[in-house]
Amino acid sequence: MWALRGFRGRPVNNLAVLENRVFYSVVQSINSAVILHNRKLEVIFVNDVFESIFDIKKEDALGKSPMEFLPEFDARHREAIQARLKKTLKTGKKSPWHEFTYYSPAGNLRCLLAISIPVFDNHDEISHVMSLVHDMTIRKELEREVIKAAKLSSVADMAYTLAHEINNPLTGIKLGLSTLYKALKKPENIQVLDSVITDLNRIKNTVDAFLREKKHQIALKRYRSGIIADIFEDVLFHLSQQMNLNHIEVKRSFCKENRPIVIDRDRLYEVFLNILLNAIQAITKKGEIAISTEIVLDQEDKKDSREMLISIQDTGKGMKQGHQEQAFQPFYTTRQDGTGLGLSICRKHIEQHDGRMELETVEGRGTTVRIYLPVV
Repeated sequence: MWALRGFRGRPVNNLAVLENRVFYSVVQSINSAVILHNRKLEVIFVNDVFESIFDIKKEDALGKSPMEFLPEFDARHREAIQARLKKTLKTGKKSPWHEFTYYSPAGNLRCLLAISIPVFDNHDEISHVMSLVHDMTIRKELEREVIKAAKLSSVADMAYTLAHEINNPLTGIKLGLSTLYKALKKPENIQVLDSVITDLNRIKNTVDAFLREKKHQIALKRYRSGIIADIFEDVLFHLSQQMNLNHIEVKRSFCKENRPIVIDRDRLYEVFLNILLNAIQAITKKGEIAISTEIVLDQEDKKDSREMLISIQDTGKGMKQGHQEQAFQPFYTTRQDGTGLGLSICRKHIEQHDGRMELETVEGRGTTVRIYLPVV
């Protein structure tokens, strides 16, 4: 089909056989899909990588054009692929690189990068056009992770600076309010002041947490799993006034099985506080928050190891479909007064415990946050 020119000037027996073997060896050794089209753009050859990238069997593509064998995904991309091949046939020049997203018949989303290359016969006429397609999905995911890490790093630096700026004024405000507290006699005024001091303590704790995180790495210690219930009780006591004002009932179901776990108590306090604050803000009227813990089999480990499942379920407004995974992205928020940092920081803390954090939400019905922590 194609001549091997300049083969050291010596005649070679069975040149066509050698040519086919060389071509086959080359295209099967590269980690990209190779698709060879005739002038009608019908596929006459694909390599093995083609099947793994496109999730399409060779026999289902041979003899067909891309418009026929590609699944019904974005029509604009299918037309762009067809146009790229036609232009290569017309101009005799390789195309620019073409990046597009691809939904395979199996439902897999991939990011692909393709180029069309003209193939000439012995008379220097264009006889075929070849496509090389690289799967860029993993690379794109790594790039997103790098960007995400850079964002979190800048957030930490910004938070450290802000914490320094507001820490001293907070201390002065607390001292001033403590002095006024003694002079107040009306019960309703004392109640208001109690609420202000509680909010100030929350701000102070958040500031201290940022400062601590910048100065120190996570400090893991060995506890019994019952410590989780103790941390929740501390957080609920801290939030009790807000819950009473919003008429929120809390249901507890803590596991009695007491296994050893390794945690940073302060970090988990911050995580539970953030999640419960989100739950309170999501409940616009009278509602309920259910907290439970249990020891379960580790679904991601084949050695039958155990992990602690911590569930926090609210009856709030939930989230719209599609917002679930975005909720963990830095700066993403659906509230006008939100920063979009709470859940991303929470998940970071849980990952530092070698755990994982999942979110399930239904608009109008509420949200469930599940935290899995390894059991020693």
